[in-house]
Formats: sequence, C-alpha cells, structure tokens
Amino acid sequence: MTNLPNIGKPAATALNSIDVTELKEVAQLDEENLLKLHGVGPKAVSILKDALDDAKLKFKAPEPLPVSTDFLVYGSLGCNNAPKREVIRDYIIKNYKDSQSDISALKIISIVTHGKEGAANGFLVTNNGQKYHWAHFFEFDSHKKDADIKNVTSYSK
Repeated sequence: MTNLPNIGKPAATALNSIDVTELKEVAQLDEENLLKLHGVGPKAVSILKDALDDAKLKFKAPEPLPVSTDFLVYGSLGCNNAPKREVIRDYIIKNYKDSQSDISALKIISIVTHGKEGAANGFLVTNNGQKYHWAHFFEFDSHKKDADIKNVTSYSK
C-alpha cells in the first residue's frame, strides 16, 4: 500500500474525487487519459510516472474507445468479444459526451448482459468535484448478438 507522492493539491484532490488514493490505483489508469482529469497536469503525471517506476509499476496501456472525449473515461471498458457489452459501453460514453456537461471523469463500474437485457452502473465527476452515481438498464430488440437497443431506463443520484 503506497500513498501518492506529492503531486500538488489540485491533482491530489482530482485523484481523490475519483477514489484514487494509492499508487497501485494510479497504475489502473492510462497516462493519456489521466491528463483529461480536471486538475491533473503534465507535471503531476510526470511525478506519478516516476513514482510508478520506483514501485516497479507503470500506467496501463490505453484502451481504444469509439469516440474521443475531453474527460477521463475509465473502469470496466473491455468487452472481451461481448458485442452487447460493447454497445452498452459505447452508448454510455456517447450519451455523456453529447450531454454538454462539465464532466471531468466517467467511471463505468460494471456492465452485464444476458439475452435481451443489459445493465451498467458507475459515476461521473464534474469539473467542480461533484459526484453523480448512475445506472442504465437496457432492453434489446432480440437476444441476438447484433441486436439494437430498443429501450433505455436511466437513474442518477
């Protein structure tokens, strides 16, 4: 359990807002995406990179996403050859990108699918540090892997 190095108050506050308080948690993020987090700049990332090297850790490799965003996107992003999971992930990212909100970070905690249904949950953090938890429930038009989304029910708090 290694605490974060001294990266400055804005960067430390930004990482704390997404529940990253230890160096091993930083290693679960990719360097390019981390720079999108409001409050984290190149100097903080350089300090974190050196600290990761000292701990024999490194930033994870970037995951290709369907769209480019101005905010950090992280969490359960891999689809492991699960087409509906990918559809849900892409829908969530595009939905929040198009919302024109002042989003600093979007975390997808989990995505599950089975048959004609799917669900996802996570949270977003705004540029002023407010955290909103969300859940989306999906109904697809069939059980087939290439099914389209028929209905989405969303909740946030």
